[in-house]
Amino acid sequence: MEEPTCSQREAASVVFNLPGYDVIEAVDLPLGGRRRVVVQAIDRDEGCPDCGAISTKVHAWVKQQVRDIPAGGDTVEVVVRKRRMVCAEPACGRQTFTQATEQLPARARCLTRLREHLADAVLDSGRAITEVTGAFGVAWWTVQDAVDAAVVELPEVDHTRVRRLGVDEHRFGRARFFRDDATGRWQRVEPWMSTFVNTDTGQVLGIVDGRNSTGIQDWLDARTEAWRDRVEVVAIDPADPSEQRHHPPAPPVRRTPSRTRGATPCPSRFDTYRRLLITARSRAAAWPKSTVGRDCRRSHPPRRAAGGVR
Repeated sequence: MEEPTCSQREAASVVFNLPGYDVIEAVDLPLGGRRRVVVQAIDRDEGCPDCGAISTKVHAWVKQQVRDIPAGGDTVEVVVRKRRMVCAEPACGRQTFTQATEQLPARARCLTRLREHLADAVLDSGRAITEVTGAFGVAWWTVQDAVDAAVVELPEVDHTRVRRLGVDEHRFGRARFFRDDATGRWQRVEPWMSTFVNTDTGQVLGIVDGRNSTGIQDWLDARTEAWRDRVEVVAIDPADPSEQRHHPPAPPVRRTPSRTRGATPCPSRFDTYRRLLITARSRAAAWPKSTVGRDCRRSHPPRRAAGGVR
């Protein structure tokens, strides 16, 4: 007689594959063909969120319907059967608390693995948010919240394969003035920071204070040589100060100017805008003041407002 030596779980729990949970019920709902899966946490012990005392006494059972990833191409209605525990510390002000897990934190309505799939679909696969909402059956703000949380959390840079690196400075606040205690003079402080971005996915890789070459070069030197060798393109600011900030470059890569900035120098762009503004003001001054809704072209007759010109 042969007996398996690995851990044995029910077939439904293995197929559903929700970490830390067992499937206790799975039924097909009528009039729609949807499926309902009822799961329950494996761990029975839970610590109080206020005092941290471990409790094993169950006060009541509650059920919560949550969002999960599609299974078999269809949306599955997942119901979590949670324990409401009694705090084991008599002096604690919280008498009861609901069990929380890694997949379903407190006050969460979506499982953690669903939020991870939503962020990966937008950041890694480059899919539009509207497309992801239809594929996973969630609201638009649910996808946006998952993307915002994933972008704010910095990844493990050394374990991230980056082919196109974007480096640019950002001003995150207004300039402020501080008085020097030694000299008594006011000094202007510019709140600048330099950001490293994976341009393939839009994921922020790192942030350093300031906009000089010291912080940027230190961040590049902290990466391994193999990581720098994988970088093929670096998108930087084409201005001369940016070239000085990124000199000398860590890997011998091809540089491309950022699309958010024009390729022409700033003075020429400002001159163009100034000439357009002067031309528009001169044309506006030459137009009759008594007309309403006139076209930009002089050849078109003016259109008067209903009820006459006031």
